[in-house]
Amino acid sequence: MIDSESNDTVDYGRLVWSDDLVLGVNAIDEQHREWIALVQAFEHAVTEGRPAEEMRSTLAAAVAYTESHFADEQQVMEEAGYPFLDDHIGQHQLAWDRVHAFASGEVADEEMRRSLAEFLPQWLMLHINTADRQFARWLKGTMAPGAAHGTGSGTAPGGPAGPDGRVFGDIPV
Repeated sequence: MIDSESNDTVDYGRLVWSDDLVLGVNAIDEQHREWIALVQAFEHAVTEGRPAEEMRSTLAAAVAYTESHFADEQQVMEEAGYPFLDDHIGQHQLAWDRVHAFASGEVADEEMRRSLAEFLPQWLMLHINTADRQFARWLKGTMAPGAAHGTGSGTAPGGPAGPDGRVFGDIPV
């Protein structure tokens, strides 16, 4: 739901979709919007103390979307020739392993409620604002006039790249 008084901000519980999260890669931005909505639905099920079946159902929808989104995002990166694709896949795999452990029932419901409701929103916001933003900046740099496709130009719009070409090189993968 869009709140017209808050400058086109969409509130998804603790997650808030705003222009600050827009990467400028339309397909990925739209998926992030949908993903945040699914995480919000899971958070509501947890915070409202919904039955375990409902909580697991909302989690299953978020997990299915997570898998689909990761595959789509990785395909976009691969097609663009993104040089840090392996790092990005590694970050996705870490998140996927954790989410899958909860979704598979390997963890008790109460622990899942506490841990995952904290992990999903925090990881999602951090990932969008770091790794995904790094890709968007790289992509825009390769599409800039005079930039060779797939090679990067040493500088990305919105901020300089480090010596290894990474915009956020200090973020561990």
